[in-house]
Amino acid sequence: MSEFIVTDASKQRWILVSVAFATFMSTLDISIVNISLPVISKHFSVSIGTVSRVVLVYFLILSSFLLGFGKLGDIWGFKKVFVAGFAVFITGSFLCGIAGSIDQLIAFRVIQAIGGSILSALAPAIVSVLLPREIKGKALGIVGTFAAFGISVGPAVGGFITAFLSWRWIFFVNVPLGIIAIIVGHTVLPRSHVKPADSRFDAPGAIFIFIALMSLLYSLNMGQEMGWTSAVIISCFSISFISFTLFFLREKRISYPLVDMDLFKNWNFSMGTLASFFVLMVLNGTIFLFPFYLEIARGLAVDKAGLVLVIPTALMVIMGPISGSISDRIGSRWLCTTGMLLCAGAVLMFSFLGESSSILFIALSLAGFGFSAGMFMAPNSSLIMSGASEKFQGIASSVMMLVRNMGGVLGICLFETIFSSSLPQEVSMATISLAHSTISPGMLIGGFQHAFIIGVCLCLAAALFSVMVRKTP
Repeated sequence: MSEFIVTDASKQRWILVSVAFATFMSTLDISIVNISLPVISKHFSVSIGTVSRVVLVYFLILSSFLLGFGKLGDIWGFKKVFVAGFAVFITGSFLCGIAGSIDQLIAFRVIQAIGGSILSALAPAIVSVLLPREIKGKALGIVGTFAAFGISVGPAVGGFITAFLSWRWIFFVNVPLGIIAIIVGHTVLPRSHVKPADSRFDAPGAIFIFIALMSLLYSLNMGQEMGWTSAVIISCFSISFISFTLFFLREKRISYPLVDMDLFKNWNFSMGTLASFFVLMVLNGTIFLFPFYLEIARGLAVDKAGLVLVIPTALMVIMGPISGSISDRIGSRWLCTTGMLLCAGAVLMFSFLGESSSILFIALSLAGFGFSAGMFMAPNSSLIMSGASEKFQGIASSVMMLVRNMGGVLGICLFETIFSSSLPQEVSMATISLAHSTISPGMLIGGFQHAFIIGVCLCLAAALFSVMVRKTP
């Protein structure tokens, strides 16, 4: 694989710019639309439930196509597929901006999500294949930082654009930026890549895994709202199980599988992937639940709560490149393990939060959370990508992103379920809002404590899988 490594420092920087920008754009469009949903709802005269599909369909499509596009990157070459991803993304963005109805907007978000899925699937693989080993961890840290930055600034950027321009410019702004990204990517990315022995694409397998992931993610996203025992949710879980079964049976039988199961025989790859799954459960579960604590149990205004929640994101952004650079020198094992042990301590601090907890204590616990999570993410990415052979970098990258997405969704479901089950019988998630002053903040504290104690266990599980790594890259 050394013949494909870019040694020119200037080209390395531009490759990193292109890849970091791709992850920023794809993750930004997960969260940038949320703040504008009420405005879009009013514009098209539809319910919030209907307009929320604009967000849901993007996440479902983006996650469900990851494995297929990762494999296509391995077969056709990263440059060709990656640049095409930008083209599809900006086409979908432009169409979203000119949508004349809510149905058109949802349909065009599917196109945008397909482009975003290509960018998300291949970004880590491009860094892992084209950049030298001595800067790989730092580069993956920068890419991860931009991914986190995209999610965190999305609501603020979306609110600003909607207030001063129009909700349509949330999508239009991607077009000129995407065109620049296409020019940069086409210029700096080399065409050569390591080709698999069999370049056939497993289309039936891609269909099976798409149906399996779509139905599973839909069930996990909508289960709490529709009821876990509803006919729709049970049917989706059943379809997912059948599709997963058909997928695994096919992958074991054919000589050109979408996902070569030998990939999971690499101990480091498997342990790193499992660790990242549990970490994303904690991250997303905490990010979902913490605003409820700050605004309702602690009584902070929305703007102040938002400022407080910038703390962990800021620490993750700072720590990503630093921890990645350190992992290039000493390896990933102890950075990931230490990061998760510290994260367990920070989440344990969350379980002591109450109605009268000081802002200083809240800020310190969130700072510890962001610092420790930032210590983990880049070294873990480097560990996972180094655990896959050069001909499987595309699929390894997409597996990593898919597992993290799945962990995030399951984390939200788990934290929400634990929190809800700990509430008094007369209180439910549906009745919790700032408008319901009859709900005492003290009634909610037990739910937060129980959820965060489970979070501690998840951090310890991630630390266990991290320390089980046999050899650091």
